[in-house]
Amino acid sequence: MVYRGREGNSEKKDYVTIRGRLELPDMVAKAKVFYAMRIFREAVERAFILIKKGVDDKEIARRITRYLSNAHYSYSALQRAKMYREQYRLRLKKPQLYSIGKACEKGNRNIHLTSSDEALVKIPHADGKHEWVRCSVRFGKKHIPTIRELINAGFPYSCGIVLNNGKFYIHVTVPLEIMLKHDSHPKASAKSEYIAGFDLNSDRINMVITNENGEIIDIKNKHFPEITQHGYSKNKARDTILKSLNELINYAVHHNVKCFVFEELDNIKARKTRSRNANRKISRLPYRILLTYAKTTVKKRNGTFTTVPPAYASIDAIPLSKKLGLDIHTASAYLLAFRHLESTKIYQYL
Repeated sequence: MVYRGREGNSEKKDYVTIRGRLELPDMVAKAKVFYAMRIFREAVERAFILIKKGVDDKEIARRITRYLSNAHYSYSALQRAKMYREQYRLRLKKPQLYSIGKACEKGNRNIHLTSSDEALVKIPHADGKHEWVRCSVRFGKKHIPTIRELINAGFPYSCGIVLNNGKFYIHVTVPLEIMLKHDSHPKASAKSEYIAGFDLNSDRINMVITNENGEIIDIKNKHFPEITQHGYSKNKARDTILKSLNELINYAVHHNVKCFVFEELDNIKARKTRSRNANRKISRLPYRILLTYAKTTVKKRNGTFTTVPPAYASIDAIPLSKKLGLDIHTASAYLLAFRHLESTKIYQYL
């Protein structure tokens, strides 16, 4: 996934998260790491309560530090709690451990990668005598060169540890530009000038490729109606959608597309209808994950990722679909690409 943020005090830039398997040597080590994850989760929940009460950040950090006995873990817990500040109540189901990297430091102070296959995890203790647990790490082969450069160059990075189905995983945030150096996917040519519009739906993704004059060059759609059925695995549905989106983006790159246009979907939770079936389908489509994945994938291929407001897209697509002889979703994808063209022309004209 990709996001815009700050690593410590560094400037805003894009980061991607690389996931690896964390293997602990014995049950004692597992118990120690699990203990750190449990108290960190409780610290995040405590910080959330204090935020809701309007307590100052410095005072929150002081109280959490007294609980965790580690100032850096406390700062990370406070930042994690701020991510949930829009919620009314916070109850984290799984234990977690997170440590934010700072620009003034090399690597990470509490969860430190010593190599591409080894990590040290700091376990805080009340007496201040912290200890390190040495763990083995397994990253995918395609991510190992990125991790090695991250370590050798001494870049700051954030690390998190999560527990899923009894297994420990490590999440490492990496600057996107480092990952792009080691990416072997097809790249968009500098001479590419076509535009692709994408319409994301719960059971399909529609893509329309146009030239700079708004003329349709190609149309390609991916359908997956089975994922909206009751009982279908949510994780499997997400994988199916992401795989389809990746295939469409690769297809567009091979057909000289430079600009990729998607909808701005900021108010996803507000998109409710009177139909329970429609609401269920909307809730199963991970819009934010799709947009995040699309942004990462497009940047890896040297493309331009952009979004346009979706206002009246569905309404305007109805007469357009009749005029062009297209289905409404394909017409909506074309409309997004056309709106981007119009906004660009207006901007150039002004």
